[in-house]
Amino acid sequence: MDKIMALVGWFQTHGKEMGELYLALVGVASIFIKIFPTLSAGNKMLGIIKFIGKWLALDKYGPAEVKRPTG
Repeated sequence: MDKIMALVGWFQTHGKEMGELYLALVGVASIFIKIFPTLSAGNKMLGIIKFIGKWLALDKYGPAEVKRPTG
């Protein structure tokens, strides 16, 4: 139980920094998705872009008329 309380105390102490870090990560991911709205199916970065678009970015597909390849 002491470990749980220590963890809760850590989050109470560092919650603001964790929130700022998360918001910065989402902002950078959203900008990254805007820069690379489409990639060919053979591009090495396609997996990274799909992960960022699915889990981090606010605008998951870039411009409305552009969709990512599914392959």
